[in-house]
Amino acid sequence: MTDCVEVAITSDSSDQLWSCCVWDVRTGTHLISYKGGGAPGPNTLSVINGQFILAANMVKPMLHIWPINRHETITTRFILPGRATAVSTSPDGNYCLVAVQETIYVYQLATGALLATASRHYQAVKVLRFTDDGSHFISAGQDGMVMVWNLAHVVRVFQKQTIGATYSFSDHALPVTDLYVGRGGIKATFCSVSVDRSCKIYDLSSGTILLNLVFQEALSAVTMDNLESNVFIGTSDGPIHCFSIHSPPRTKEYHINRKNQQKNMFLGHKKAVTSLSVSLDGETLLSASDDENVLIWHIPSRQQLRVIPHKGTVTNAFFMLTPRTMFNQEIKIVPLFQPFQKMVYPSDKIDDICVEVEVKERPWDNTVNSHSKTNQSSATGNDYANSQEEIMKLRKEIQYLKMVNKEMYEFTVKNIMKDS
Repeated sequence: MTDCVEVAITSDSSDQLWSCCVWDVRTGTHLISYKGGGAPGPNTLSVINGQFILAANMVKPMLHIWPINRHETITTRFILPGRATAVSTSPDGNYCLVAVQETIYVYQLATGALLATASRHYQAVKVLRFTDDGSHFISAGQDGMVMVWNLAHVVRVFQKQTIGATYSFSDHALPVTDLYVGRGGIKATFCSVSVDRSCKIYDLSSGTILLNLVFQEALSAVTMDNLESNVFIGTSDGPIHCFSIHSPPRTKEYHINRKNQQKNMFLGHKKAVTSLSVSLDGETLLSASDDENVLIWHIPSRQQLRVIPHKGTVTNAFFMLTPRTMFNQEIKIVPLFQPFQKMVYPSDKIDDICVEVEVKERPWDNTVNSHSKTNQSSATGNDYANSQEEIMKLRKEIQYLKMVNKEMYEFTVKNIMKDS
């Protein structure tokens, strides 16, 4: 149990101790681990509504889901068309995007229905990101392309015509390694980094490039703080650069000299940085690397606070708000997921889909009816009979109103015809 507001979740390529693990970054303490899912691949770990952990095996074509307060995966098997190269879930937890090489599969988690497939990349898709409102998602891959997709459009038109991205960028000359999408839905800004040594910042709504930062080494990870005032860029050599957006250069393209940027760098990793994440208060930076370490940094002072060693290359690492049920194993979280289908669900049968919905008790029901709950156990049978009788009365009233409405309509029509 922990009292911290935020925790960090990480995964590595070894699969020796766990598939993924939650840490208290203040002390470096291991809090809870999730086992039995193999080693998750890069950009394939996500959290669903603060209730479930989802990860794709980096070797087998399978997804695994854990309840947030359990060590073991749920029994439902999620078989994919191939080994996942990137995974992302929508903020509302309804949709799951899975990239298998250059093809993107759109699944509905509650039914397991395959709603659409999109294949517009020429090489493997390595990164998938949703906007914070879930209306759009962005894909990037080894072909250097960055594509912006409208989720509703992708699902709607798949059965009728060829799917096309809302728009795409081909500004990178080499593979794109990471994406960061800001807040504001389609009005947000987003960043992309590439092996071509450039970090590009775009306006998502128009596709306009706002700033192009050119470095002296290949780039491997990117993130921004919550105020979107600073961008943190990880390199393939290990250093992490920090660039302030509050004082942008006068030109759209700015070349950064490593020697002149020592005061704005985080030096500690020995190999390529794989993941970056900033805490909610903007004071702490989490970085993961191929050197099998996760480092915790104090951003204002650029000081390294803590090292969390791993057994293999760290594939995923990010901050998340501590779920309320994570450390309470007495709460049973019911997974309402179905196995993934192999074929696209027919559009003419979408109305026949049956979705299970978890209904939770509303908090105000407890305050309004707390004085009557003491007698519920003895009066359950009477309450049920009374409710059924009330339903029958309402149905009879509805039938009576329909009959009256019909008579009024016929009377009105007859009088209008007479007058004409």
